[in-house]
Amino acid sequence: MDADIRLAMRLMKMGAADWEKAVDQTSTRDRDDVRRYLEGMAERAAALAGYIDERHGYGCGDQGHKAAVKRANRNGKMVWMRVFGYNAYHDLTI
Repeated sequence: MDADIRLAMRLMKMGAADWEKAVDQTSTRDRDDVRRYLEGMAERAAALAGYIDERHGYGCGDQGHKAAVKRANRNGKMVWMRVFGYNAYHDLTI
């Protein structure tokens, strides 16, 4: 897994103009592993951003943990299902 993370971070630091060559030089298995890792990170980032925004982000004060979890799930589900096209999402139950 550490190799996947290192490869993902290396690709993220590259300019978009360099993606074609870098991806073409990566094995199919490594591409799949990195794609899954990045999808998971994108879903988690969207959920966490929603949580933080609901707690302290938009000037109306803390909306509370329960509302923040609801927002996190809404954001995560949107990214997971609409952006990446998966057909199921497991809500956070924290």
